[in-house]
Amino acid sequence: MSTRVMAPAKKIAVAQILVIVMVATSLLQTSRATVTKSGEELFKMALVGLMDVAIDDVIAATPPSKIPEVKAAGEKQQLLAMAKVDTAKGDKAKLEAFMSAYKKAAEQVLAAPPAQKFSVMDTGFTEASHPAP
Repeated sequence: MSTRVMAPAKKIAVAQILVIVMVATSLLQTSRATVTKSGEELFKMALVGLMDVAIDDVIAATPPSKIPEVKAAGEKQQLLAMAKVDTAKGDKAKLEAFMSAYKKAAEQVLAAPPAQKFSVMDTGFTEASHPAP
């Protein structure tokens, strides 16, 4: 995708994703293989922020009558993501894998045509909840 043809809103969303990922990865201590409980909570907040960027993009492309359905699906995906992070039990490598998978899914949502954003989000976030080891 060329930055010359990228809409300003998309540039902002991509920048938000990059900032969120940078913050989340900085929360994961570099010298340890485990993450403290407070670090894990901050990581969860960053992951929700990342997902919010993609969900907001889907909502912006959704007809008004379908917005409640999209919001409900987004909330369900966020709950799934938080449950999966809980299974990592502070494991830095697993948390990094989750963040990478969700970042990729969010970027795919932003790049998708408006009519496909919802299905790309739903499929991408579901796949991201099971990142490759």
